[in-house]
Amino acid sequence: MGAGHTVVAEELARRLRARGADCQVADLIELAGDAGDRLRRTYQRVLTTAPWLYDAAMRLWARAPRLAEAGMAASSRPFERALAAALSRTQPDLVVATYNLAAQQVGRLLPGRPGDVGLLTYVTDPGPHPYWVSERAVLHLVLSGPTADGLRRYGARRVQVVRPVLRPEFAHPPTRADARARLQLPQGRALCVVNGGSWAAGRLLDTVRVLLSTGRCLPVVLCGRDRSLQGRVRSMPGVIAVPWTTDVPQWLAAADVLVDNAGGQTCFEALASGTPVVLYRPLPGHGRINAEAMAAAGFATYARNPDELASAITNPGRVPVFEGPDPADVVMDVVARTESAAQ
Repeated sequence: MGAGHTVVAEELARRLRARGADCQVADLIELAGDAGDRLRRTYQRVLTTAPWLYDAAMRLWARAPRLAEAGMAASSRPFERALAAALSRTQPDLVVATYNLAAQQVGRLLPGRPGDVGLLTYVTDPGPHPYWVSERAVLHLVLSGPTADGLRRYGARRVQVVRPVLRPEFAHPPTRADARARLQLPQGRALCVVNGGSWAAGRLLDTVRVLLSTGRCLPVVLCGRDRSLQGRVRSMPGVIAVPWTTDVPQWLAAADVLVDNAGGQTCFEALASGTPVVLYRPLPGHGRINAEAMAAAGFATYARNPDELASAITNPGRVPVFEGPDPADVVMDVVARTESAAQ
């Protein structure tokens, strides 16, 4: 369902293993087989062809969360069965969810008695939404105070602000000059990296056209796995198209600003690289909510029209300092308390 959830899960697992935990990563979409494939295809199709429908569903869920969750529970039995089988095989002390559907499903499976398997949710979205909240969760980990406040309004009992989970290469990013030298980019020109996630979702070409019209930067488009977009970007003079790459840390470090439309993991990777973030034409649903939340938390500038985007790439604002503990330390503390309760 996009690379952000997986990246967080894999890195968090690496940190937990380094602290002595026996940790396994389970991909809910893969576990569910054909049902997972159908969900991913449907979500991608709706997001690209009927975004208004996705946005309407998100708004309805926010207004009537119990009704929406009852509908999800009734329609997601294959995912519940897959997770139940995985829990039976692994017999974990704690389940950490980095994907909202997984959090909801695991929450329905766990009885919630003292000493039973616990659920901890790492909320990858900065925007609060009830689809992240499970009454069975012992703790919700979030990335900002506004996100914590929003989840509490939706019924989350325990919420803690933590630092974002980022891959090791973002702990010591290269300098802008070094990154540009490696990528063979000009040193003296402003560089705007445009990102739409691994699916390159959204109206990225419209964003590129606005950037080109300003004459203030060289646009670079991270095209993800969308080969069609890559071809269209390459046909535009004065724009660099980047296909799916593992060199994202270099591109983010090389940039003067990241222009994003989802408010997801790449935004926090950019901030860790010292690159400010501007959100423009956010995706419907979670993208819109994330843009508002990131602006409220001081993580990004939310440009709502072409004039604001042109201004923002020149004055994108400061790069914040992340606060809070390492999520892996918090997880280990929860495991220790769970083991103590079981004794």
